[in-house]
Amino acid sequence: MKKRVLILENDQDTADMLKFLTRQLNVDVVTSDKAMFAPDVQRLSPDLILSNDFLGAEMGGDLCKTLKSRNSTKEIPVILVSSAEDLPKIAKDSKADAYVKKPFNVNHMVEMMTRFLYRKKIVSLA
Repeated sequence: MKKRVLILENDQDTADMLKFLTRQLNVDVVTSDKAMFAPDVQRLSPDLILSNDFLGAEMGGDLCKTLKSRNSTKEIPVILVSSAEDLPKIAKDSKADAYVKKPFNVNHMVEMMTRFLYRKKIVSLA
């Protein structure tokens, strides 16, 4: 069964780039331009979530915190992908598994996704 990546990104250019990169890893990709409710995420059963922190009226960090507090979703790795100045603090407070600052290095992003999809040890978060 193919791995599945959920991309939560409201910037179309960034969403397109993330979709392109994840498809190169031969995984199924589901995208949304807004935050989702935790039960909806659970039903999708993603192996990895890539989320912008700012998703219009909602915050990706808040969704991450909710997912990490639920037994059914706490093991899903979440990478926050944002240009927020305080991204390291947001990631720590939301219990995100990692964060990547925009604009991101494509090779670094692919490496991060690969490590989380295949559960390899992460050496660096930024």
